[in-house]
Amino acid sequence: MRLFDGSAFQAVTLDLSVKGARLLSPVGVRAGSKMRLKIGTGLGIAVRANVLGSRPIGDRYELRVVFEPLTPSAEDALHREVRAAERVALEERRKAARFETPAMERPHFSAPGDERRRSRRVRIETSGRIRVGTAYVNAKVLDISSGGAKIRLAQVVRVGEGVTFVVPGSELEVRGTVRSVRVRAKDLHFEIGITFEFADTEQARAVRAQILELRRQAETAAIAIS
Repeated sequence: MRLFDGSAFQAVTLDLSVKGARLLSPVGVRAGSKMRLKIGTGLGIAVRANVLGSRPIGDRYELRVVFEPLTPSAEDALHREVRAAERVALEERRKAARFETPAMERPHFSAPGDERRRSRRVRIETSGRIRVGTAYVNAKVLDISSGGAKIRLAQVVRVGEGVTFVVPGSELEVRGTVRSVRVRAKDLHFEIGITFEFADTEQARAVRAQILELRRQAETAAIAIS
């Protein structure tokens, strides 16, 4: 997006209609400001918009904008973009549902005799780290299995993106692929599901052993609380 003062930055579209949008922005923008938006991939759809409001969410900002009147061709193109976004959101929910199914959580490498073993998820809710691009970011690990993990973080990620996950309680690093992304409405953090991609059987065994230790710790903590 580009403000009329010439400054430009990228934002994530949280909600989109033919009348306006809700955006996740790295900078705050005053209500009443005017901007130009390019919506969609490739050439995109260029629209003019007015900022209705801006509120801080952690180190980012949620912007509410309303579009200025569109030409008929631009409105038709925006209708198509909205329908495409709805299809993408539906597919991501389906992927998330598949990721939630224990039977789908399998490591790419298995120890001898374990080929048919299903992964048990461990709900741990502990702090962790994940590398997105070239930088490590802090995250909260919600649950983990030998096939993948569910993580909450503030960094923008996309379905299909490759990441490197640091297994909690260890220095083990395993590559993974983002299979689902959901934006939490209350704090605009992202909950992502990743599937592990082990380098070899030895790494798969090491990760499985650490997850068994995490499960033991979680069960011990649950007993202590009860």
